[in-house]
Amino acid sequence: MTEMTNQPRVVVTTSWDDGHHLDPKLAALLDKYDVPGTFYIAPRNIEIDPANRLSHDGIRELTERHEIGGHTLSHKRLPFLSDDEARHEIQAGKDELEQIIGAPITTFCYPRGEYNAKHVGMVRESGFGLARTVDRHSLEVGDLFEAKTTINAYAHLVDGPTILRIARMRPAAAVKMYFNWEDFAMAWFDKCLREGGVYHLWGHSWEVDARGDWARLERVLDYICRRPDVEYVPNGALIA
Repeated sequence: MTEMTNQPRVVVTTSWDDGHHLDPKLAALLDKYDVPGTFYIAPRNIEIDPANRLSHDGIRELTERHEIGGHTLSHKRLPFLSDDEARHEIQAGKDELEQIIGAPITTFCYPRGEYNAKHVGMVRESGFGLARTVDRHSLEVGDLFEAKTTINAYAHLVDGPTILRIARMRPAAAVKMYFNWEDFAMAWFDKCLREGGVYHLWGHSWEVDARGDWARLERVLDYICRRPDVEYVPNGALIA
């Protein structure tokens, strides 16, 4: 008789925000390790110099290999806008991206992770099926319009208590993770392999570049990629 095992379902997804001209460099790294990405793009992002925004051709090129998601039209902070302005930002960003790539988009990310209940409704009414937040340290997606994530490709000083738990209260391991976000990211992946769930890595290409973290990110991708019992999907696949 064949012994049956209860292998937990493990899903890996990644997402990258803002629409910077360095996004293709990040996409090439994802391609190297066969890890799909969702790129949340604000096509007229006011926080990025126009010369550094990802071009329309660049957006179309990303579409050939990865998913494109909405991130408002100009990356304005939704809670500081009137309802009409916020609704326009969400819908106009979707419309412009769909015109650029010639295909519908189904996923959205709140700029800076800032939103309230009204904005959740606006995103739903605009025809999106999922909206990603910046809430971290979860292996569950949760509400599709307030989707949680697992790890940000960035070192956060406030991660201390969670790092200690992930390190299983081992001080030396915790200190290493505290100063090396890639070790923290890999420890979360190990936890996902043991327990099952959705491992969601996210970040910003410009931030990875500014901090000189390309090697750290590559180390994480190399660690999580091509596992035989792991599903690798863009964010949009989480809707189903």
